[in-house]
Amino acid sequence: MNMLDNSKEKMKERDETNNDETNTNKQKTRKKRIFWITTAIARETDRDREELLNTMLIEFMIYFCFVALMTIYVIGNRNPKVYYLTRGLKQQFTERGFSSVNDAEIMFEDIKTAADFWFFAESHMVNSLFWESTYHIGDFDENAMNILGENRVLGVPRIRQVRVRNDSCVVHEYFRRLFLSCYDSYSAKAENKKPFGLADGTAWEYSSSSVTRSLSYSGKISTYGGGGFYKDLVANKNETSAILMGLKDNLWVTKSTRAIFVDFTVYNANLNLFAICKLVFEFPTTGGVIPTADFRSVKLLRFHTKFDWFILVCELSCYLFVIFYIAHEFRELLYFKLRYFLAFWTWIDFSIIILTLISGLISLIKTMRINDEIEYIKNHPQEYGNLEYMAILKLWFNNIIAVDLFVIYMKIFKFLNFNKTMSQLNNTLKKCASDILGFSVMFFIIFFAYTELGYLIFGSQVESFSSFGIAMFTLLRTILGDFDYHEIEQANRLLAPFYFLSYIFLVFFVLLNMFLAIINDTYADVKTEIAIAPDELQMSGYLRRGFMRFFRKFGCFKYRGMPETKSEINATIRQIRDALKKCGFSDLEIEMFFARYNIDPLAEMNVQNNEKLLSELENILKGDSKENYVKIDDFISQQERLEQIDRTIGSLVEQIKFLLIKLKEMENVNKIRKN
Repeated sequence: MNMLDNSKEKMKERDETNNDETNTNKQKTRKKRIFWITTAIARETDRDREELLNTMLIEFMIYFCFVALMTIYVIGNRNPKVYYLTRGLKQQFTERGFSSVNDAEIMFEDIKTAADFWFFAESHMVNSLFWESTYHIGDFDENAMNILGENRVLGVPRIRQVRVRNDSCVVHEYFRRLFLSCYDSYSAKAENKKPFGLADGTAWEYSSSSVTRSLSYSGKISTYGGGGFYKDLVANKNETSAILMGLKDNLWVTKSTRAIFVDFTVYNANLNLFAICKLVFEFPTTGGVIPTADFRSVKLLRFHTKFDWFILVCELSCYLFVIFYIAHEFRELLYFKLRYFLAFWTWIDFSIIILTLISGLISLIKTMRINDEIEYIKNHPQEYGNLEYMAILKLWFNNIIAVDLFVIYMKIFKFLNFNKTMSQLNNTLKKCASDILGFSVMFFIIFFAYTELGYLIFGSQVESFSSFGIAMFTLLRTILGDFDYHEIEQANRLLAPFYFLSYIFLVFFVLLNMFLAIINDTYADVKTEIAIAPDELQMSGYLRRGFMRFFRKFGCFKYRGMPETKSEINATIRQIRDALKKCGFSDLEIEMFFARYNIDPLAEMNVQNNEKLLSELENILKGDSKENYVKIDDFISQQERLEQIDRTIGSLVEQIKFLLIKLKEMENVNKIRKN
């Protein structure tokens, strides 16, 4: 006992000296103040937990202001009425029927021949551009294009086509006598730029993209250039109909035609919105027509209301925050040197800064050029009101700023990961990254094999397998339950059942469940590690303590020290069992441990139970316990006696085996003698 007391006293002295050394080291580190401490620097320099939480709280409050301003700026730039303008134009041009050959009623998507195109252009398109129904008779203007009565066409519409040469492809030698011409699919190399037909005017002579000021367009079959043979229509319905009739009678559309574009721009003064409209008619090499309609409603004139000026203030404030974060990242770069580029959140910060700057540059260019573009349209009312470039800039701006806001929201996890509970997702993804990577290799091998098989088997008849990329997305939709089995069954009745059932079994039932099992197992391990991790001051406790101190200064109530260990020590029996299993204990040993200390498996292991367990262990060490516990010396002697008994029993067993063998031999000898 004296030796035990002496050892305890020495341990206390060592602890006191260690505490003194740590306190002095902390004081030294506190004295060494670092200019502009960030959360990463505070964690690297082993700052006090409270100081680290304080630094992180300040960064989070600054970032929260940035997120709020960025959200107002991005959402405020989007007019919620753009959908209704786009929807109205689509309903007028593509969802209303018109008469075609033999007075057959067809829709826009039913256009299949050049004759259908001319019926659409001369009747339905002209009637839609010149909307004559008005609310007041005095508002009618026969030289104005009003769509749906509220949308004014800027300038005039334009019809344009691109063509290919007759020698752009080669007919096979077996059929050269039957086919005297060969027109390939559209490409810049195969494009025909020579005059044709009347060879007089822009409709019959080629104009480059610098003249037409049109951008290239990616259709369903090919990507078409901005040049071509074009004709600007006029702001009079009868004259427009005469122009279209003249193009039709003089065979403006021939076998060389690969795409026809009808472009016009409208403005809605009620909503302050522009709509850049494009009706596309592709003429594939297989024959027929593939129609497509593209309506892009955008807000190009920003400073129209007081709210627009408020959005401008939010935008400028966001760029001030970006300047601050550039300095923030530069500060960490100076401190961490090359290690700075190894952190994951570094690249997230880079993405936010770069995307915000690019979107700001696009917004600046758009704002500077839009007035000049509108002035040009006002000064040239007989030309096509081309705002395609402005629409593309707005589209890129919307895409970039949307991705930027998404990344900004994702960065909030950086601050939430500082809490134990919130960091479960981050830790789970980190730990299972290698397993998921190995699983992904196996998954994509099988997935690409099925994609290739479906493309080759069903690609010639099923649209959802018509290309390798489309087949990939079709199989991804199949995992979510979106699949048309009857379509592939009609294409190939023999292989469709095998293809569908094997894919569902391997991918849906096996691979997908393997993926979920990896996530679940890793998540369970992370929860166990969090349960047995050392307790630290959390952000919630730090905020609670700060509020208490704040109210105490005003004398609202007396501040009492919060029990910092009670809620952190409480743990369920399941968490304790998982922790013991993690340490290598068997189920039998864990049950004996619970039975020894009378722990109820359905109860909660709280502070009182822990104190009782620790007091019993201390009594055992001191020898003050009233119960008869086995001493170490007695246990060792009993263990030696058990080993001696075990050896004795082993020798007796060997002798008994020897006697049994002898008896069996004697029995065999007696049988031989009797015979």
